[in-house]
Amino acid sequence: MGSLREGRRAVIVACLLEMKALEKVMPELPEVETLCRQLQQVLSGRTIRGLAVHDLRLGQVASPAGKRVLGVSRRGKGLEFALTGGHSLCLHLRMTGRLLWRSSRLPPLPHTRFTLFFGTDQCICIDPRRFATLSLKEAPAGEAPPMPDPLRGLETSRLREIARKRHLPVKSFLMDQKIIAGIGNIYACEILHRSAIDPLRGVCSLSIEEWTEVSTAAKAVLTRAVECRGTTVSDWRDLFGQPGTFQNELAAYAREGHPCRRCGGIIHRRPLAGRGTWFCPSCQR
Repeated sequence: MGSLREGRRAVIVACLLEMKALEKVMPELPEVETLCRQLQQVLSGRTIRGLAVHDLRLGQVASPAGKRVLGVSRRGKGLEFALTGGHSLCLHLRMTGRLLWRSSRLPPLPHTRFTLFFGTDQCICIDPRRFATLSLKEAPAGEAPPMPDPLRGLETSRLREIARKRHLPVKSFLMDQKIIAGIGNIYACEILHRSAIDPLRGVCSLSIEEWTEVSTAAKAVLTRAVECRGTTVSDWRDLFGQPGTFQNELAAYAREGHPCRRCGGIIHRRPLAGRGTWFCPSCQR
């Protein structure tokens, strides 16, 4: 009986450690925006010569071979490659996906799920947990309605209206991709610290003035994170294999036990919806 309990305990500990690792590696808005801008520079006007799918879990993906890339855009945490012929190649990196630009003469890398060929260059998707999705779609006849993008500013009155009848924590509200596109765990912690709002506070209690603070903080934090090419606290790398640098400027995330950069209080960590949440109880209200 004792050995059975020990075995179960070991499994639980392993699962908790895995969850803690996962919250560090998921690409969020700044990481995907970084890829978008880099892809726009290297792909615009180039013709896709072929697609190789190395993982059957991706399913049947129609080949975009022969189509020229008109542009690359980001929608939330997803990437869209606008192609000639009225098609779009849609990619979502999910938990651990990342892209790497390299010469086709180099040997294949572990965990490569697909390769897009551009003559002697290639763009590969590395995804150890195999959750990324790829599809070739026909562009809709009408323009898709824009998703609220915190990098470009949020409409505070709209957020207040949506939130006023909800009682979930404000951090969970910010991370709801159906409401706001692109904010994940790292940047939700940073935005709420910058706006001095307790992440566990009920979202319905925020005033319009506080929503203005959140919107301003979101734009500032995310803009700076994009300038730093994202946050590398685990395995994030940009299109050219370089780590981001925003981890050097984090004020709350992963700083449990350290002094708050604003008030000198101690940063705490609390679980919320299965994710770690870092904040300063002294100055976040």
